[in-house]
Amino acid sequence: MIKLGHIVFSNCFPVHAGILTGKIACPFPIVEGIPSELNRALVEGKIDVSPSSSIEYATNPGKYRILPGLSITSRNEVMSILLESRVPLDELNNKTVALTTASATSVVLLRVILELFTGVNPDFMLYEQGVEDPYGQADAVLTIGDLALQRSLSPRFPQTFDLGAIWHRQTGLPFVFALWQVNYRKTMDKDLARLLDILGKSKQYGLSRLRELAAENAARFGIPAERLLQYWSLFSYDLGSDEQKGLLAFYGYAAELGAIDAVPELRFWGGQA
Repeated sequence: MIKLGHIVFSNCFPVHAGILTGKIACPFPIVEGIPSELNRALVEGKIDVSPSSSIEYATNPGKYRILPGLSITSRNEVMSILLESRVPLDELNNKTVALTTASATSVVLLRVILELFTGVNPDFMLYEQGVEDPYGQADAVLTIGDLALQRSLSPRFPQTFDLGAIWHRQTGLPFVFALWQVNYRKTMDKDLARLLDILGKSKQYGLSRLRELAAENAARFGIPAERLLQYWSLFSYDLGSDEQKGLLAFYGYAAELGAIDAVPELRFWGGQA
């Protein structure tokens, strides 16, 4: 039986809400984790399907199939992918920028914004968010997920940049943070068809009840209900033509950086686009 990954950040909750609340029956075991953990579990075959970092798909070209119709995509601003900085972006050349290890996609997006859009080359350091405090060592700090929504901004870092908003301003496109990816084997087809149907019903359940779910899960995520509702409203959870254009544009920039070898073909399970 296939295993389904679940990102513990609140941005994944609307799609999996029906499953997690028990309103939509799901026979498949669920494995929870942050994006970087699920990426690793997926590539190692410890889980079979997961909402996983979009850069993961391009880092392992040909390994995965994409489940159609599902993504975590910011239409413009995203609120939860933030760079706090002592100085403007164009003054970060040779300055130290701390990168969270929690998400590979956000790190590459920040590099695109700094190196290609802004033309600066900082010195990067890695830190484990929620565990290590990089603020004494860095000139700018990247924080993602619910922690970015929860934390009080430091007065020592007066400039705050929303990476989703910068991407949209530069490209006019949405930004795809995660895709439902399959570490595919032919023996999985029957289970995948069943799972895709379940995910579609779970997503429909979640998106039709966002206000109710925000009120019920504010304490779960440590985010006030109105802020959670505002946050969820920023996302598209589809994977239509606009989302795919944004995704391929990101891959183009990532290839220009050398973060991936080339722009991969989008290969959908079942041949659907």
